[in-house]
Amino acid sequence: MTAARRSGRPDDAVSPARTAAWHALLRVRSDGGRFDDSLAAFPELEGLGDRDRALANELVIGTVKRRASLDAVLGVFTKAPLSDTDGEVLDALRLAAFQLLFLDRVPAYAVVDDTVALLARKGKRTQGFANAVLRKVAGDGRESFATLSDGDGARAWAVRHSCPVWLVRLLRRELGDETAERFLAAADAAPERCLRVNTMKTDVPAARTALAAAGCATTGVPGLPAALVYDGPALERSAPFRQGLVTPQSQGSQVAGVVAAAGAGPCARVLDLCAAPGTKTAQLAAAAPEARITAVDADELRLEVMRQNLDRLGAHGVQIVHRDVLELPAGFDGAFDAVLLDAPCSGLGTLASRADLRWRRREADIARLAQLQRRLIRRAARCVRTGGVLTYAVCTLPHTETLGVVETLLAEGGWQADDLGAAWPGLGHPAAGGFLLILPPARGASGFFVARLRRIAGSEG
Repeated sequence: MTAARRSGRPDDAVSPARTAAWHALLRVRSDGGRFDDSLAAFPELEGLGDRDRALANELVIGTVKRRASLDAVLGVFTKAPLSDTDGEVLDALRLAAFQLLFLDRVPAYAVVDDTVALLARKGKRTQGFANAVLRKVAGDGRESFATLSDGDGARAWAVRHSCPVWLVRLLRRELGDETAERFLAAADAAPERCLRVNTMKTDVPAARTALAAAGCATTGVPGLPAALVYDGPALERSAPFRQGLVTPQSQGSQVAGVVAAAGAGPCARVLDLCAAPGTKTAQLAAAAPEARITAVDADELRLEVMRQNLDRLGAHGVQIVHRDVLELPAGFDGAFDAVLLDAPCSGLGTLASRADLRWRRREADIARLAQLQRRLIRRAARCVRTGGVLTYAVCTLPHTETLGVVETLLAEGGWQADDLGAAWPGLGHPAAGGFLLILPPARGASGFFVARLRRIAGSEG
């Protein structure tokens, strides 16, 4: 007899959302999948109604984001170290603890009973252990969390905002305590859902009408006329998405695309480097329909996704090149009016939308990526004609990957920086106002650094 039946609840009374969420967590544990790439495609979430699917999604994302907070509290109520706990059992405990600590609308008894029942179904002989631990979390967990997360030390911050200690120290050093606290609080929250209206196929009023018919409420975004913040069913399952009328794109990403497009004339020759999956490529095509756009990326799988995205959005005139940016042919040198380098980066500006990034990223990655970025920007710079512009964008914020990369190129001579801060009030970088530093929550859920550099006449060589 299962634990669910012993408690008077039939097996099929276990919440479908909790069942799906746990199995989604187990899938990632077993195959190493990435949440930002694969969550929407998890078969465990297919077949759920809209309400259960939304709850399952919230449970999975929240459990992954809040791992450090959950483990800190669970560790108070377990005798043995959590590292000794069976991985599948630990995922079940974390999933339950997330609901008990951070969701107010879920009855504690239902969370505990469902977790015990799920472990029984899986044949885990840990129902008594799970029941005892979770009842303690239900009773005293929030008080324990408040105690563990109280204070100004890096470890208290790490529990409070559920992130590695090294990341806490880096953000406080880079941003200052007040801004870092706001940034981390935004990273723990559900990300803003933002889209861009594809003006190659429709206009904003028509897109809003189509989205309303699909059950999505929308709000405009000041300064970004093609951007809409939306709420409702999954955008990718809607008719406006399938028809190419809209596409998901954060505010920060759209700002980067607008900056790059503004640096190119209407019939410019434009080069988009590290372009896949083509979000900004399509934005450039919409902003400059007569431009000749070349998009380059080294990853064939991502290029195939890019081809699908550009086809859906109607950006059929883009030339796609499968090539390593560091190995571009000499014919690219000085051939483009505008170049966009959306460089590989640590992605620390996307903690809100990429649930497990904080656990996959390592501190050493930042210096390694910065070295690559400096090589990429030098190669990108060679492609710009005299008088042309180079836009450098990264969805991160450490000085090493942002100002440090741009300043390296400027120091070599032949370039001057456009004053983007004057064009985008309030977004100027606090240490160098001519560049942009977009930080959540002021401009949505994704942080970006954006710089636009202009090749000075006679500086080629």
